[in-house]
Amino acid sequence: MSGQAANGHEPMTLAVIGCGSMGSAILAGILKSSAKEEKAPISHFIACVQSQESVKRLNSSFSDYSDRLTILRDDNLTAINEANVILLACKPYMAESILGCDGIADALANKLVISVLAGTPEERLRSFVYKNGSPKENSCSFVRAMPNLAAQIGESITLISSGTTPISEKFTEISGWIFKQIGQTSYLADNLFQAGGVLAGATPAWFTLALDGILDGAVSEGIKRGVAMEILAQSMLGTAKMIQSGEHPAILREKISSPKGTTIQGLKTLEKGGVRSSFTDAFIDATQHGLNMK
Repeated sequence: MSGQAANGHEPMTLAVIGCGSMGSAILAGILKSSAKEEKAPISHFIACVQSQESVKRLNSSFSDYSDRLTILRDDNLTAINEANVILLACKPYMAESILGCDGIADALANKLVISVLAGTPEERLRSFVYKNGSPKENSCSFVRAMPNLAAQIGESITLISSGTTPISEKFTEISGWIFKQIGQTSYLADNLFQAGGVLAGATPAWFTLALDGILDGAVSEGIKRGVAMEILAQSMLGTAKMIQSGEHPAILREKISSPKGTTIQGLKTLEKGGVRSSFTDAFIDATQHGLNMK
């Protein structure tokens, strides 16, 4: 790919540090969508992983993009040196060793670091790179973002923090472009980012818990699990679309709950079991856990 990108700048290289479920999902979404965009701001990609098994997995998964993707094993510094934008998608506990290695501050000079690490604020990431405080010149810029696993199918909602340190318009555009390739984006104040991250990133797992319970009930009443799964998935999708269109959840429940009907009986059982308060407590506990992560 040659020439200028759509934003008027030369196409750049993105390094993805850590390609587990989330890193791979983001990489897959960007590779697929950018292949269709003639002047995408990012033209080359580097995936950096730890094991040979991960190298094999990525080679297999992304074989169609071998001309634009370089896969490195256990060589983060090289990847960061060669990239303009770095997506940090490793385990949170690995961030200090990656960002604190010799030569990393020079490698990151004037570059953009996008972190999708839970419970790891910008100030902490910056302290890993700059042990004695950020230099006044040539320091890197940080953006925190939290997508969810629906990035695999281009349906993520990615929260992007407004940050504690201003970044350039160029970096704002690039970070927004990256996550628009895997779904929709929403910007949130930094002090609300941890709660927002739980809202976007953790709740899909909680939805599956409710789904599994309903499926077990359906099977108990004689419906095959596969058939019940298909019906329930479409029911959830339709409900989500109605809420997106402006339908209030409480009003939606009232519309469905007819007098002496099955819906209200089921709702009564759920309320008796404390489902609503359990979800509330789960959200608060998850948010506080993220804030207290070390």
